[in-house]
Amino acid sequence: MFVVKVQIVRWVDACFPGFVACELIDVHGRCWEFIEKVPVVSCDDLWSSTHYPQPGIIACEVVSRRVDEFGCEVVSIDTAQPWGVESVEGRTEFEVAAEMVNEWRAE
Repeated sequence: MFVVKVQIVRWVDACFPGFVACELIDVHGRCWEFIEKVPVVSCDDLWSSTHYPQPGIIACEVVSRRVDEFGCEVVSIDTAQPWGVESVEGRTEFEVAAEMVNEWRAE
């Protein structure tokens, strides 16, 4: 499974198990917001009293890879797989810098 790095920017709701807002910046400079359950985006014990921003991740599928006109690797990802995560606008497909995407292994 792959994950893309996001910033958890604020606490949203205490409804179990807790919801936070996350931001993903794509290669075009656009900031996408996600509202998601804490355990989906972090292994940390986050609460309303936590200092934000915090690092987070969203599981994703790597759709393709390419090199842009500046020689940088760009990865197309889809956050619909494996856990059905989408931005507040309902979008699941994004182009991000390769260094934002890592393979994730449960330890």
